[in-house]
Amino acid sequence: MKNKTVIFFSVILMVVAIFFAPSCKKEEPGKAIITVVDSLNIPVFGAVVNLNSDNNPKPGIVKDKKTTDNNGRTYHEFPLEVILQVEVTKDAMIFPKSNIHIIPGETAELTIKYR
Repeated sequence: MKNKTVIFFSVILMVVAIFFAPSCKKEEPGKAIITVVDSLNIPVFGAVVNLNSDNNPKPGIVKDKKTTDNNGRTYHEFPLEVILQVEVTKDAMIFPKSNIHIIPGETAELTIKYR
C-alpha cells in the first residue's frame, strides 16, 4: 500500500510540474518606426522607405520596403537583431542615408529629415 501511495503522489507531482513548468516563451519581433519629415518638420506622405542589409556582411540579406502613411511613418518588424541601412526617396527629394539597430522585443524609432 505504501508503494502505491508513493507512485500515486509521484505521478501527481509530475503532472503538476508539466502544467506549471515555465514554457518556452517566443520572443517578440523587433519593431522599427521610421518617420520622414521635410525641412519644416512636416510629415512627408508617399515617400519610399527602403531598409536593407546591403552594407552588412553575408550570410543573410534583409530587405523591407514600405511607403509612408499620412503621418510620414512606416512600420517594420524583424524576428532577429539586425542593423539596417535606411534609404528614403520621394520624387526628386534627396534624403540622407542612416542606420537603425533593431533588437527583438524592442521598438526602434528613427526620424529622417529632408535637407
